[in-house]
Amino acid sequence: MPWTLPPLRALALVAAASGLALTLAPARASACGGLFCDFSGPGGMPTPVDQTGENILFVVDRDEGTVEAQIQIQYMGDPINFAWVIPVTAIPDFAVGSELLFTNLLAGTVPTYGFTTNFDCQMRDRPGVGCGSFDAVAEGGDSGFFDTDGVGATTDGTTGGPQIVKREIVGAYEIVVLQGGTAQELYEWLDQNGYAQDDDAPPILAEYLAEGYFFAAAKLVHGAGIDQLQPLVMKYKGDRPCVPLRLTRIAAAEDMPIRVFALGDHRFAPMGYRHVELNDVRLDWINSATNYTEVVANAIDAAPDGQAFITEYAGDSSVVSDSGLYSLKWDSSIFVGAEPITADDYSIIDALTTQGLMECYEGFGCSYTHPLLLPILRTYLPTPTGIAEDDFYACMSCYEGLIDLAAWDGAKFAADLEERVIAPGRHARDLLARWPKVTRMLTIMSPHEMTADPEFIENPDLPDLAAARTATDNFPCSGSNKWDLPSEIALLDDGAGGWPTFDASMPWAREVQVIAPSGAPQVETSFVEAIEDAVRASNKRFDYDDGTGLNCAVRSLRSSWLGALSLGLVLGIAWRSRRRRAA
Repeated sequence: MPWTLPPLRALALVAAASGLALTLAPARASACGGLFCDFSGPGGMPTPVDQTGENILFVVDRDEGTVEAQIQIQYMGDPINFAWVIPVTAIPDFAVGSELLFTNLLAGTVPTYGFTTNFDCQMRDRPGVGCGSFDAVAEGGDSGFFDTDGVGATTDGTTGGPQIVKREIVGAYEIVVLQGGTAQELYEWLDQNGYAQDDDAPPILAEYLAEGYFFAAAKLVHGAGIDQLQPLVMKYKGDRPCVPLRLTRIAAAEDMPIRVFALGDHRFAPMGYRHVELNDVRLDWINSATNYTEVVANAIDAAPDGQAFITEYAGDSSVVSDSGLYSLKWDSSIFVGAEPITADDYSIIDALTTQGLMECYEGFGCSYTHPLLLPILRTYLPTPTGIAEDDFYACMSCYEGLIDLAAWDGAKFAADLEERVIAPGRHARDLLARWPKVTRMLTIMSPHEMTADPEFIENPDLPDLAAARTATDNFPCSGSNKWDLPSEIALLDDGAGGWPTFDASMPWAREVQVIAPSGAPQVETSFVEAIEDAVRASNKRFDYDDGTGLNCAVRSLRSSWLGALSLGLVLGIAWRSRRRRAA
């Protein structure tokens, strides 16, 4: 389903690849919110099912009494315009996260829609030998088939305006946490201090101020480029994560995808928002569910106010690979007192190569295990003017006299490497090892629907949900193919190999559910009867012959290789028949 970029004035707000700000809600049913603008790129929504969207990971640790929220940051624009304002109910601890963790989460849990092919026709002169059975299962998202300084200080030394209750540098982010003041004072402070704002923000800021919220504001440190963006991690006291949407609606795009991951002991589900099951008849199984986004968006609209999530995967976290997240060979301490290059030509690049963080080949360039490593190198070992970057890093001894020794600081290089690369990777690995279950949920919403903020609860009674969905395409001797769907519905195609068309009476959702912290989902609205009525009406338009007592017919097949195979089989039968008659 296509969507458009927000208006240019939205540059005043944040661009997060979550695009979302997370309110840090404690264990109570309170609202949350965030400011953002989404400039993830021109054009429409990417590949169905695993499209790039707003991605958030929650980890609820009940032993610690904390919630950890990791938000994937994605921003296309001038670094000066990057600003992110987050309403929070508590003062969080901040850190940076692993980009590769989100890559692995998306890849390991991506829904797949495929089918196997079955031939019902039995050949009269070779009893028990059918037309054959072939697998044609579509897999994988990428294949296209279907992943504290200044506490208490005021901004101007007086008692007016917002107070700075926390200030720190985290990775490439400069973060302050503000408290108090009026909405207009908060707006003006943010604007005057380089946190670009939207003119529509003050009324909504006032709502949060009236509810006692703090505001965390993040921007890039001076000189940092967008290549230094990485997920931002916030940890706070509580047991119920919340995704903010009230402020998000200011600059949100129409039909914006929001994907939530949760790691824990059990499956997670939305609370406050409904949970929706898709009507799989609406999916285009013939073309590997390329209309998935359309079906999800319309199914979500079946819930009151269009506020719901679907579950794309729920099960073992072992499906998420820990490959590349962290290596025991990574060691920042060796760089603390190191020089860019030693007397025997052993360089910083050689040390990084030994640790598996990068590799260079003269004449072929360099590759980097971690996306933040190159920006760190550019800061502390900048390429001399007139020298190609790959040439310099591939042979630093070749340019030893041109190395900028004033830029090099071994201790700071080691600290940045630890904070931005090693610690986030180790933490990501530990999270996957610690928590046995991962849940992947998705909603697609427009600004007018973002009037409430969903919370998420863990329910030990909910079953797992596999990412792979498989239908069976039954080929008859004549007539329409019959599709056996995972919902146990049998649907006839249009007789020409196409999916049958349905009018508006065919629902997009199968069920709208309410899920509590325990027990099975409660069905609020069921569309099963309407779906079955529409399928029966559709099936009456077509014929299906299971081939009982009949020979196989040569029919038009949807895939050229399967058609050639079937045709060859029939021609072979005809040839053998002619030989018998000639004899």
